This record gives sequence, structure tokens and C-alpha cells, in this order.
Amino acid sequence: MAVTIYHENDANPQLIQDKKVAIIGYGSQGHAHALNLKDSGVNVVVGLYAVRVGLREGSKSRRQAEEAGLKVMSVADAAAEADFIMILTPDETQAATYEAEIAPNLKAGDTLAFAHGFNIHYGYITPPADVDVVMIAPKGPGHMVRRVFTEGAGVPCLICV
Repeated sequence: MAVTIYHENDANPQLIQDKKVAIIGYGSQGHAHALNLKDSGVNVVVGLYAVRVGLREGSKSRRQAEEAGLKVMSVADAAAEADFIMILTPDETQAATYEAEIAPNLKAGDTLAFAHGFNIHYGYITPPADVDVVMIAPKGPGHMVRRVFTEGAGVPCLICV
């Protein structure tokens, strides 16, 4: 099997400059992804990029995300606004959340992203043909992903398109 290794210099962050990114969930991985994007110039106020954190009503994480300067909205509203939707909720809740709140708000050309491929591989989530599906799986827990980022580095990731 051939493996291609990409590094930071291989990425072109300009490709997402006009996109809105929804981070669904604010747990271990969700907080790291959202804050790393925000610190990378994803600005919820200016809207060059937009990070939206989708949380259920009454979520304990809502206050934490708001205190971090992130715009918080319902999962459905975040999915409706976004061009790129990263689902970072537990595997066992993803299919129900997808069916009830994300699928009805997908638009042709959106990208649906996961940090784990379980629900796609086993068919629990089947996105429409006009929505791209990717996996960006950091090889470390969220607190490490965040800490290493704040130190100016990153962790290895598996990426699938």
C-alpha cells in the first residue's frame, strides 16, 4: 500500500478562506478543533472564515465555548450555515444527530467531516452524493492536539477523502 505523507507546507489555507466551518460537539476533540481553527485566523466576528460550534440546548459545554469566544448555536443552525461540517460527537450518537439535525440542512457542495470513520464505514450515516465526505483523524486526544498546537506544532493525522 502506498502512503503519501503531507506536511504543513503542503497545505493551502486559502482554499477555505470563504468557507464557514461548523464544529459539531465541544468535547475532547471538538474544543481542540474549534480553538485551533479560531487561533489560525478563523474569525467568528469578522467572518473571513466562520467557526460555528453546534451544541444541544442545555449543553454543559455551551458556557465554555462562549467564554472561548466562539459563536454557539444549535446543531441544526450550525449545519445550515456551514459549508464544512465536522462531526465530533461520540460515535454512538452521530447517526441520530446526523438524521435529525444535520441531514435536513445539508446543501449540495457541502463537506461532511469526521475524526473517526465508524459511522460512514458501517453505513450508519449515508450522506447524499452531492456532499463530499472526508476524515481528519488526529492521532492524539483533544487536550494533546490543543496543547501541541499552542506550542507551535501539530500531531500526526490520518486523512481520507
